[in-house]
Amino acid sequence: MKGRFVTTLFATLLCAGVSFSQISEPGIIRSQEPRTPLKSPNFTTVTGVVVGSDGAPVVDARVELRNENTGDVVASGYTNASGVFDFGNLPSSSYEVVATSGLAEARERVGLDGALGVKIRLSTTNAAAAQADGKATVSVAEYKVPQKARDAFHKAEVALSKNRSEEAGKYLAKALDIFPDYAPALTLRGVLALDGANVNAAIEDFDRAIHSDPGFALAYTAMTAALNQLNRFDDALRSAERATTLAPRSWQTYFEMAKAYVGKADYQHALQQLARAQSLSPAEYAPIHLVRAHAMLALKDYSNAMNELQAFLKLAPQDPNSAVARNALEKVKALLSSASNPPVGNAAR
Repeated sequence: MKGRFVTTLFATLLCAGVSFSQISEPGIIRSQEPRTPLKSPNFTTVTGVVVGSDGAPVVDARVELRNENTGDVVASGYTNASGVFDFGNLPSSSYEVVATSGLAEARERVGLDGALGVKIRLSTTNAAAAQADGKATVSVAEYKVPQKARDAFHKAEVALSKNRSEEAGKYLAKALDIFPDYAPALTLRGVLALDGANVNAAIEDFDRAIHSDPGFALAYTAMTAALNQLNRFDDALRSAERATTLAPRSWQTYFEMAKAYVGKADYQHALQQLARAQSLSPAEYAPIHLVRAHAMLALKDYSNAMNELQAFLKLAPQDPNSAVARNALEKVKALLSSASNPPVGNAAR
């Protein structure tokens, strides 16, 4: 199965769609969607989520809602434990949402009808750094990037969020032409290469990103995913360990780590990393259940494996792996049924 990396890299990245035959194949991560409140007549609502460069939610980020015409702050608050903010009963107008955490700041324009599900990315090395004591850390490498390269990279992110991979590639080429050692751009280009099943090109870009900015956690997580595809599980674990030291709350890294442990048939450690990934993920992520089911089947824990398969199918009934999961579920059900209802000839006497 061809790997698929779509939607914005730094909002959602490197969570795999996993089959029982290819446990290390990458797919899609879906980030948390903020709740959708009801609108009052003649009023508007603005809700959204603030994430860091690694896609993890930024807790306690300050969010201000400013009238675009006057610049006045009409509402303010802080993101919750899931990185979500919510402003309701607002006069219908054009607004600018400004999110800050430490030294990092990002802005997003909202139209007259408000917005449900605004996503704001803070340009931090990782979200965990932005959350530590309210102080954001920006690497020396990040300071060297020219603004034109940043602008091109941001356009690539926007294009990718709209599933325009070819357009994203052009903007990335522009960003890297301006500044060849731009680690986030190298990482995103590597992800697109991984999406196109060009693993070697992806690894080359991830390696360049790591050498350009050794503190860029996302490059290590992306490298982990690529190494998993090549069944280089020990190397993948080393890359994941480095990523966790830089971004200890990046759930994607723990998910990739779990896949590496499954590849090594170390199922207990895989289950531990899956538990970490699930506890840190801002939203329910179906492939976690599929990988956990794989580990539990290997451990002959059929009852819990059945529960995990059912959870996966409930969350992602149209996933490319759903047919495989349904087939596995039917086999597990048959196995459990035969165990609880043995043939009469074999019944205890």
